[in-house]
Parts: sequence; structure tokens; C-alpha cells
Amino acid sequence: MNDEMDENTALMLKLKNGDRAAFDELYIRFNKKVYNYVYRMAGNKETAEDITQEVFVKMYVSAKHYEPTGKFTTWLFTIATNTIINEHRKDKRTTSLEAEPSVDAEQFTENRIIFNEMEQDLLNSIKNLPENQKTVIVLRSYEGMDYDEIAKVINNTTKAVKSLLNRARKRLSNEYKKSDM
Repeated sequence: MNDEMDENTALMLKLKNGDRAAFDELYIRFNKKVYNYVYRMAGNKETAEDITQEVFVKMYVSAKHYEPTGKFTTWLFTIATNTIINEHRKDKRTTSLEAEPSVDAEQFTENRIIFNEMEQDLLNSIKNLPENQKTVIVLRSYEGMDYDEIAKVINNTTKAVKSLLNRARKRLSNEYKKSDM
């Protein structure tokens, strides 16, 4: 890692040395981001809450082995991705994706209702992608990670990430075209 250590890495190193306040700060900074990522991958609120908590437990337990060889966020999202994959293996229910409305539709205009339906359709389509395609599309589109970061998270090459992303986008586009007809 270069001389300019980012704040998150510095906090993680403090946690490694037993600073509980550093964990609290990292939790505050990343709880919502991890939850949103997990929710988009898992598809329901309860599972997302459980997995998010598990990710932070793993982060805390793994702190003693943490080495700042890359970006902290890449390390954290690798833990999240692996936890999601392990949960998916344990519980095949994640393929039965019942969408929960994210807002009370009666409170918003017709345009907002339509947008929510479209958003939910997109999330359902994403959830039906193969696991590796779903992971790259969520990390790229929702978490804003670049190709190199995603490659580190999924332990693959940048070229493979681009290929997976391209296949995922084509698949989503084809599904959209079918439903639009």
C-alpha cells in the first residue's frame, strides 16, 4: 500500500490493534452500503439484515489478520460477496425472490409508482442472473466499483469482469425486450 493510507484503512489498523471505537466508526460508515449491496444480491430485507450483521462480525473477527494490501472497501466487499455466496449455498431460498415494495405507493404520484415498479422489475431481473453476473452488475452499477476493484472482489481478471458485465447487460436487455413486447 502506498504512503497515503486512507482513513478507512487507518481505522481498520486501529481495530486490528484492539480499538473498539474504530470498529464502531467503520460500522457507521459502511453499514448502509453493505446492507444495500447485500439486499440487491439477496432480495429480501430479513436475509439482507442477517448477512450484513454477519459481514461485520467477520470483519471484526478478521481484524487481527488484516493487512492493507489494497483498498479497504475492496476487502470489505469481498467479505460481503463471500458471505452472500455461502448463504446462497446454505439456503436455496434466495432463488425465490419475492420483491418487497420499498415505499408506500399510496404516498407518491403515479410516476413514482411506475418508477418503483420498473425498479423492482430490474432488481428481480438482476436477481435472476447467474451469481457471477449478478455480483459484477451490482458492484459496478450500484456500488460504483471500477473493473479492477471488482476483479479483486471476485478473484478474477479485469477482462473476465468486463465479459461478465457485458453478458449480464445483454441478458437484462433481452429480458427487457421480451417483456416490452
